[in-house]
Amino acid sequence: MKKTILSMFLAAVFCLATSAENYNVALGDVAAKLEEANPGDTVFVKDGVYENISLRWSADAGKDSPVVVTAENRGKVVITGESQLKIYGKGLTVSSLVFRDGHLSRGTVVEFRNGDNLAHECRMTDCVIDSYNPKRRDVSYSYVHLYGKDNRVDGCSFLGRKNLGVTLIVMLNYEECIENGHLIENNYFGPRPVYGSNGAETIRVGTSQQCHRNSRTVIRNNVFDKCNGEVEVVSIKSGENVIENNVFYECQGVLALRHGDRNVAEGNLFIGNGVRNTGGIRIVGEDQIVRNNRFYGLTGDRFFSALALMNAVPNSLPNRYMQVKNVKVEDNVFVDCASIEFGTGNDFERTLAPVGIDFVRNVVVNESLDCPYEAVAEVDGVRFKGNKTALSASAVLPKGFARTVKTACDIPSYEAVMAGKGASWYQRPEVENPTSSEIIYAGPGENLATVVSSAPYGAIIELTGDEYALESGMNVSTKLMIRAAEGKKPVIRYCGRSRENMLTIHDGADLHVKGLTFYGGLTPGRSMAAGGISTAADMIEPYFLTVEDCVFSHYGESGFIPIKGLKGTFGEKVVIRGCTFEALSGDAISYASEWEDKGRYNGDDLIIEDCSFSRILGIPVNVYRGGNDESTAGPYVYLRNCRFDDCCNKVRGAAVRIIGAQVLEISGCEFVNSGKAGVAVRLDEAPWEDITLKNLSYESNELLTALSEKCLSVSA
Repeated sequence: MKKTILSMFLAAVFCLATSAENYNVALGDVAAKLEEANPGDTVFVKDGVYENISLRWSADAGKDSPVVVTAENRGKVVITGESQLKIYGKGLTVSSLVFRDGHLSRGTVVEFRNGDNLAHECRMTDCVIDSYNPKRRDVSYSYVHLYGKDNRVDGCSFLGRKNLGVTLIVMLNYEECIENGHLIENNYFGPRPVYGSNGAETIRVGTSQQCHRNSRTVIRNNVFDKCNGEVEVVSIKSGENVIENNVFYECQGVLALRHGDRNVAEGNLFIGNGVRNTGGIRIVGEDQIVRNNRFYGLTGDRFFSALALMNAVPNSLPNRYMQVKNVKVEDNVFVDCASIEFGTGNDFERTLAPVGIDFVRNVVVNESLDCPYEAVAEVDGVRFKGNKTALSASAVLPKGFARTVKTACDIPSYEAVMAGKGASWYQRPEVENPTSSEIIYAGPGENLATVVSSAPYGAIIELTGDEYALESGMNVSTKLMIRAAEGKKPVIRYCGRSRENMLTIHDGADLHVKGLTFYGGLTPGRSMAAGGISTAADMIEPYFLTVEDCVFSHYGESGFIPIKGLKGTFGEKVVIRGCTFEALSGDAISYASEWEDKGRYNGDDLIIEDCSFSRILGIPVNVYRGGNDESTAGPYVYLRNCRFDDCCNKVRGAAVRIIGAQVLEISGCEFVNSGKAGVAVRLDEAPWEDITLKNLSYESNELLTALSEKCLSVSA
């Protein structure tokens, strides 16, 4: 009895001695406190906004009894500026922190290592990273890098991504990172605009060079909400990963089994709602399993298809395309999807069709289709069995397909999809930016730069005078319209003492200019303007621009361009309508500042219509997207009902130079004495580009550079 009592007493003492401790410290003191913390202890971080702080946190515990660092009050610990967090050691959990409105010059916001010291059995949960962007969109870095083994990222929200780089990367460049068993679940990945280049994935697991290594990462129960950076929303570049029960909501891209074998994509939901370029799953490699997924209202084709099985490159290098072999596509449902493709990318290089493919018990519903799939290459290597379709009445079904009755689809609502994902408690502080309907009248002699800079969001500035002298350029970073008063055609001249654009577009701009004349003539004793309407050099956000019924005249230097998108900037939609460009030494409209040939470009939707171009030494319309990268679907260029008179008659010149547009229409245009020493229209198309030339009028000079007839429709 005495021994029993003594044993109980000693056990109680031991429990007291080893019970978990709680600490309350400022953010900068966490690292020191972790040095004395034991498994099961919790370090509470005091409320505050912490700026430009370098955090290095380590523990020596385990996932069953971790050391926890968490906010004293959830959401009240805000980390900003050039702050970074490095997690390493074993058994450290980081919870309920907010990284917001920061910026890095390089590196990663949260990294599961410190130098060569990796993280194992560590966890990031219930955290937020929101709008951690540099000033320039072409500066690349990530929100999270996962190293080590058995780490977990769950219940987090990742928002406001606008620059180059992958949001979350599973790194495999250490031996200790192979077969890692990481878990990425219940996170919310928020909207991301089209970047216009490769390298803007939301999640990537591995790299091309690691395609023969197994990661064994699980990605499940996450929501990808309008993640439009590039074609690969989730890019799998390793083996034996599981991607299950995720929702891809209106994402202009796909889940790409890009490299690596034996991956499983199961139970995922893809909702396109008819949005442009929404896609499903693209398959490369061997022994992949795609089953029990649902695809609704996806409009993409080719690399953006609801389902795309790629053609392969013989003797392929790791970064190209391995043959699709022994793949099971089972029990999936496709409803109102534009494209299921076999042999995607078939060309002179990618010649190996998929083989050993089981396409079994799938349902394809789309009453506008005559065939359930498109065979871009041969389908002899595909076994079709037990599939059901509800297609057009005239559809002739291939072997392995039977008709079924179309039934109503139970597509969950946006609210239902988002419920319980990410840090649902987080709400970004609202910025008061009410839309104004105010009309601001600017008379002759007023300082337009001041009027523009002080205008409220959504205002209309109406110019009532005949002429305006700009001593400094106008800068727009809001939604604004600048227009001529009725019956007026105001002329804007630049007479500043240093070179500035007449009008510069900054982050946040949605600009509409109408009825103005931009005169580029030099004012004696003053500097010439740097340009007409141009973007700023440093931009992170896409912008919108509409220019209507304007005149751009007498720009006497080749570098002085009336409308220009600079390198590293991106116009989401640019409309130029009813404008006159005359007497120019350089280009008229230039979206051609990306020269690395990596598939980057400066504007997504470019619409130029009902314009006239005359006496132009440079290229009237110059758009460039170099390289053969297929990670984006743009730019979309529409050139309609324009006249070109005495333009670009230099040797090897061109009145229109549009290189690399993924969708191009030139229609109803007239070329008079233009491009006569070169060509009227210069193109350099890839086989997959959608090019239409129709109803064109041109003289005896060549119309265009050599073009593949299969790529376009031409009429004159």
